[in-house]
Amino acid sequence: MNKTAVFLVTHGSSDRRSWLALQNLVTVAKSRSDRYISGGCLEGQELSLAQQLEIFATEAIEEGISEILILPLFLLEGVHVSEDIPAEVVIAQSKLQETLKFRVTARLGTNSQISSLLSQHFEKYEMGTEQSARIVMAHGSRRAGANQVVEDLATQSQAIAAYWGVEPKIETQIEHLISQGIREINVLPYFLTEGGITEAIAKKIGAYSDRAKIQLLPLPLSDQQIVDLALKIN
Repeated sequence: MNKTAVFLVTHGSSDRRSWLALQNLVTVAKSRSDRYISGGCLEGQELSLAQQLEIFATEAIEEGISEILILPLFLLEGVHVSEDIPAEVVIAQSKLQETLKFRVTARLGTNSQISSLLSQHFEKYEMGTEQSARIVMAHGSRRAGANQVVEDLATQSQAIAAYWGVEPKIETQIEHLISQGIREINVLPYFLTEGGITEAIAKKIGAYSDRAKIQLLPLPLSDQQIVDLALKIN
């Protein structure tokens, strides 16, 4: 067995779907790698991420593993990636001392293949008319410069960006496009899993059904694609 184990980290939430989604990703990862693999959530669990890491590390040590790669399955940079996950890792490492080492990799969203995958996803569901438009819909952040990656991905996909938490929000961008005579819009949700936010986005889009034909596309990355992209980052 490979002496380096892998621990997938997702955001997590009180919605059970987030935990089930992680378990599916772990199952797929195990089928595509010979490494010792598990995963945990930053939020929504009784145990902290540090405690989840400690449990996995104890199991990994018994398998003769000396290093654990922590793969943050996050699309965007933010407090969770830059501060929360590293802080939890420091806590877990302090409990293990030199017995085993943790190493946090770059987040999933840094993989250069994502841009082309988003473009392909749009093309797959294109309605085929000249008066159509594309929107990349992400959560968004108030941190300076944090949304630039979404703006860049939107530009590369011949789309415009919209955000759940900050302007320009989906309503703003839809109104803007309709005012330009656009009547067919594809909205790509730049999220890894379904949940309360994607359901809320669908409701907001539904309010425009009498003014434009708007499609909320399926999530752009399959479990297999997420795993393959993540395992290439180290």
